[in-house]
Amino acid sequence: MLGAVLLVCLGLLLGAAWTVQALQPKLRRQAEERRRLNAEWSAIRTARGQRGRCPRCAGPLSEQDWSIAPMAEEDSPEDDD
Repeated sequence: MLGAVLLVCLGLLLGAAWTVQALQPKLRRQAEERRRLNAEWSAIRTARGQRGRCPRCAGPLSEQDWSIAPMAEEDSPEDDD
């Protein structure tokens, strides 16, 4: 009986370890996405705190500018020539 309990516990430990290894790339991507989103929200809060001034060029911002998300370098359209 004790052997069966030990085998079940060992199976649970191995299963948990394999599950963590299998999910690790996904969790890393999610953490990277979370960091990127936090940085973008921080930039938005900073810009709003500057009373309608762009944090990069200090130019005035309109209400419409708040809804336009800046494109990251990897998201920018490129010529496929």
